[in-house]
Amino acid sequence: MIELKEATMNLVRILTGVLSLLLLVISAHAGTKSLTCYLDGGRVSQEVTVRRGFAEVTLPHDLVSGSLRVRPLAGAVITRVQTVPAKVDPKAEKALTALDERKDALGDRLKALETREEIFTAAAKSQSAKAPRKSKSNPEPVTAIRQGTDLALARLEEVYRARRAAEKELKALEVKRAELAKKANVGGSIARIWLQGRDGTVLVEYLIAGGAWKPAYDFRLDGSPTAAVTLRAMLPEMEPGTTVTVVAARLSAPDSAGTVLLPAAGDYAAVATFNLPVVAAAPVTDLLPLTFTVTGAADRSLPAGDGTCFWKGEYFGTVLFTGLAPGGTLELVCGRPPIVPGTAPAEKR
Repeated sequence: MIELKEATMNLVRILTGVLSLLLLVISAHAGTKSLTCYLDGGRVSQEVTVRRGFAEVTLPHDLVSGSLRVRPLAGAVITRVQTVPAKVDPKAEKALTALDERKDALGDRLKALETREEIFTAAAKSQSAKAPRKSKSNPEPVTAIRQGTDLALARLEEVYRARRAAEKELKALEVKRAELAKKANVGGSIARIWLQGRDGTVLVEYLIAGGAWKPAYDFRLDGSPTAAVTLRAMLPEMEPGTTVTVVAARLSAPDSAGTVLLPAAGDYAAVATFNLPVVAAAPVTDLLPLTFTVTGAADRSLPAGDGTCFWKGEYFGTVLFTGLAPGGTLELVCGRPPIVPGTAPAEKR
């Protein structure tokens, strides 16, 4: 009975310790995460509640080296911050090892196929270059040469099919490995944070290389002297529930005035709408692209991005928008004219 009681108490202590550790880990991830996307990267901010003076925060694999900042909040005092490599889950590590082994096998397979291709190519050339000489043992030399050449070419076709299959599998494998490595946070790290006292809150901030956003524009014209422009944000992949802000500037030269708040709704959301003067617009016909010149606003610059054009609601193709400085002008040619049957392209003079 005494041994059973001691065993039960030990089990309770172990479970209590595990529960405390789980609560500690959960507390490190309880804060709302926000992502500020720039044109060349992103900045992540997250409030972390520290319990019992210690917390761990997972950092992504694309963390910009040296960018980690930990700011004390509400009177907390930071005593130590340590960054260590993150441990990869054993199942994920095993899966990655299997993918690497298969990748090596496919590499060996491609090398062997390359050698076989050289051999059968040389055999086909050798057969086709033979002079037909009739003899008792070879009464039909032309037929024999043709059969030898066809055999070598058939082997070459087998090599080409095998190589194409191996290359296709290798490409799919590389995509799968990249996705698994990202999910397992291979190359990531752990930030360990110690506070003076038991409880407190800190703000963890860092830069990530994969946090950039890409501008996309809708240009809508209807014959009036202005074009209705909608700026949309093509966002990077992010965790559900992340609050997003985009900045029309680069991390190397941030511009707080260019900050545009995004709703948490997601990708391709409209972040700004405005009108731009249309300096000139070419006549719009079925055989001509939509061509117009816009003038930029005096108080803002527009970064480069993809553009989509509409004329009186009709889609007229896409255009590469190279950016527009304040007050500058830019000619845009949307789409290409269709090819009319029976006509040849005009010669350049």
